[in-house]
Amino acid sequence: MLIIPAIDIINGKVVRLEKGDFNKEKVYSDDPVQIARNWEEKGAKFLHIVDLDGAKEGKIKNADIIVEIIKSINVPCEVGGGLREEKDADYFLKKGAKRVVFGTKALEDADYFKKLTSKFKEKIVVSIDFKNISGTLYVQKAGWLEKTNFEPVALAVAMEKAEVRTIVVTDISKDGTLAGPNIEGLKQILSAVNISVIASGGISSLEDIKKLKEIKNKNLEGVIIGKALYEGSFNLEEANKIAEQG
Repeated sequence: MLIIPAIDIINGKVVRLEKGDFNKEKVYSDDPVQIARNWEEKGAKFLHIVDLDGAKEGKIKNADIIVEIIKSINVPCEVGGGLREEKDADYFLKKGAKRVVFGTKALEDADYFKKLTSKFKEKIVVSIDFKNISGTLYVQKAGWLEKTNFEPVALAVAMEKAEVRTIVVTDISKDGTLAGPNIEGLKQILSAVNISVIASGGISSLEDIKKLKEIKNKNLEGVIIGKALYEGSFNLEEANKIAEQG
């Protein structure tokens, strides 16, 4: 299982949001490139980079910084936030990203998105971001700001049918809270599909990572961790050690 540090960018700075709320932003650095180098030095094997300005506005806003990160390190990266078109995927992949992450487009235009997966295959990742609304889990889009009628398990199944190879699953109500991951929700998705799944949201401790390991599902590729690493709840080396245990 991979431990994947998150680098979320707003206005060229590394930030974390709480529950996807753009009004609850905490800045950790004004140098995303140095942050990426730091994660590489500490043993990161993969990075998850999100242009939060892009996610909110529907078009890429921090491309230059993201490309600089990719070119400054040897760690493979996946890039998301504001990607809507084939040219967006093509741009970052040609600049050296290993994968590109789509959210909104996968929900809004199934036929077009199928063309993307046909062309880019395993390089396309879909982000399934959801939260509890009146007792039901609904997927959100447009930078987590708009509710859809999709439920996360159903969307995961639909993405597998669309030949998506990897999904990132985020419980927005957990993200940035250090409240622990939604283990049951993750298990439901893992049980419903046979594709790679990356967990995200709420990781607060090494114990949380152990709980994810205990799921023992071969399709659980990794876990994205943001605030817990930036706040020093534990260090990357400790997390990697648990994740790499047999």
